[in-house]
Amino acid sequence: MAEETVGAVGIGSGNTAEKLLGTGQKIAAGMVLSALGYGLLFHPRVTATAVVTACVVFYLLFALFKLLVTTAGRGHRMLLTTLMKSSRELPHYGVLLPVHHEANMLRRLVARVSQLTYPREKLHVYLLIEQDDAETLAAAAAIGLRVHGDGTTAQGPLSHVVVVVIPPGGPKTKPNAMNVAFPIVVADGCRYVTIYDAEDRPDPDQLLLSVSTFRLARRDVVCLQAELVFWNDDTNWVSALYWVGYKVHFRHFLPGLVRLGLPVPLGGTSNHFKVTALREVALPGGLVWDPHNLTEDADLGARLAAAGYRVDLLASVTLEEAPVSSRVVDKQQRRWKGGYLQTALVHSRRPFRSAARMGVHRWLAFLLMTYGTPLTFLLNPLFLALTVAWFATGSELIVDLFPAPIYYTATALLVIGNFGIMLELVQTTLAESQFTKGRFRLLKYMFMAQVMWLWMSVSTYIAVFEMLTGKRGWHKTPHGHAESDDDLEPGLSLPVPVAPPRLAAPSAP
Repeated sequence: MAEETVGAVGIGSGNTAEKLLGTGQKIAAGMVLSALGYGLLFHPRVTATAVVTACVVFYLLFALFKLLVTTAGRGHRMLLTTLMKSSRELPHYGVLLPVHHEANMLRRLVARVSQLTYPREKLHVYLLIEQDDAETLAAAAAIGLRVHGDGTTAQGPLSHVVVVVIPPGGPKTKPNAMNVAFPIVVADGCRYVTIYDAEDRPDPDQLLLSVSTFRLARRDVVCLQAELVFWNDDTNWVSALYWVGYKVHFRHFLPGLVRLGLPVPLGGTSNHFKVTALREVALPGGLVWDPHNLTEDADLGARLAAAGYRVDLLASVTLEEAPVSSRVVDKQQRRWKGGYLQTALVHSRRPFRSAARMGVHRWLAFLLMTYGTPLTFLLNPLFLALTVAWFATGSELIVDLFPAPIYYTATALLVIGNFGIMLELVQTTLAESQFTKGRFRLLKYMFMAQVMWLWMSVSTYIAVFEMLTGKRGWHKTPHGHAESDDDLEPGLSLPVPVAPPRLAAPSAP
């Protein structure tokens, strides 16, 4: 069927992350590297000092930007905090559930989504499974799910859930799977669509609150981002730091971006869209999500901003499962940091055009976020090594790299900046301890943040290497290691497995 081959449509690499650098970017990179090489060869001390100065200035700008945004975020007010009762007819709503080798999560995922308080005749849930993912397809068949386009009639309590089999031909990524399903969402008449990951536990009334909030919001608000919260925050120091990091991100940073009217790098889940806006900002070939981008959500947020649309926040929570091991953190950070670099490169290939469409200050802010986030993790170990080396040796060579203004600025950033970040982590943990019993014991993990940041720096270096060598891949985060059916909330009914044959893609007419 034609609508299921969208993911294989060829698209211009200038609009996507399929190609790492554009022609102009290659020329600019060559000029910069040549200038650095010349300077280090003939004027090494001056060149090294200039590089250090540029890095410290970048650190200062990035720190001031983060301070401005998080401060603004404290004054943000939600559009709607309680569900409004409305007699107006509810629109059709689509829910995309991309899964890959997650047969162990399928029954719990379907059960949780089935608890969404939305009329079943208006709710369309699409389970996206790759054609060669036999285990997950078998799990879907075992709970009686039908395949879209197989000619069968929807029946039973799961009639609103349909399997969309992703055909071969495109990259095996989450955005490619969603692109395949999006024409089906449109054909089913959905006015809104959202995305959930395999481990997500959305608030039951999240879709109803989304509809009410959209009706209350300005017309140019086309996306609502729900808050993501980790339920396994107290597993160990890794999950605790992820939990507090998300708290700062969703309670301070994202609200600050919204309040200042800046582009919002969307999360990969629990963002609710107006379907009409997604069609308007689609890439050539009708693709809504860049199938080659590791952070397709951040890229989509930039395209929405460039089209003059706004993103706001939804006063609803989706519970997620935090990583609990450094290995999982490494894979996830490689994908996130690499994806941010891809997104920044895509939106700086035609700088004048991008700045004109998005607005100069909004475009610069977006690039500072997407370039700056991985760049800080690349620079942190280098400056830490310089600091340790100076304390160990007192070398004059290191002293010469830091003229007085740069030295005092760097020292202030080291002391005040790190103290400020640690203070924010501690204050956030203490604030949450007032509402949730047991959070106070997570306080001790906040002092492990520097170790986590260094580990993320290693992942960022690997991500850059993968980008440069063309070996970048979708490093999937495993889910469900700490869950069982007993973890489900009371009242969730799980479909009883049967043993039908494996689901397969519908044959072409």
